[in-house]
Amino acid sequence: MRLLVFAAALLLSAADPADACGPRCTGRKITVDLQNAEIGNVLRLLADVSGNNFVYGEEVKGKVTLKLRDVPWDQALDVVLKTKGLGMRKNGNVIRVATLDALHQEELAALELAVQRDLKGPLTTRIIPVNYAPAKELAAHLKLLLTPRGTVSVDERTNTIIVHDVKGSPALSQ
Repeated sequence: MRLLVFAAALLLSAADPADACGPRCTGRKITVDLQNAEIGNVLRLLADVSGNNFVYGEEVKGKVTLKLRDVPWDQALDVVLKTKGLGMRKNGNVIRVATLDALHQEELAALELAVQRDLKGPLTTRIIPVNYAPAKELAAHLKLLLTPRGTVSVDERTNTIIVHDVKGSPALSQ
């Protein structure tokens, strides 16, 4: 089967990029007509138009047919990515394209790492004086907010709760 790729027109206009797409799509407007184009070639075309650097791996594959007229390049990129089940992350002028699953897994790993880093942080102590209620009753409620490393103790003589937990714990917040 013969691959037909027609780049019939790539016209750049100097029109205001924000009129059709609002504040979200601010890129330069393009007109493009491609048939059965490899997704990598489309991304390279958009990289040339946008002036950004694009990075994508082997999992970014497939063909797409486009006929767009006077569309901001970033809106065209969003449409192409959504059509193929892909996503992107922008860091400076580098746009990284990957599958949505891969990006989701990276976000989960980053969140898990941040949680682990927070749990391994230094322990902080907060002394909470209690008025008009027994501190022992309130301490039971605070135990629900502790991290696995946290502890709650009560000084009944002064009616004070002593919370010992990692910094940033909900039990330590005001």
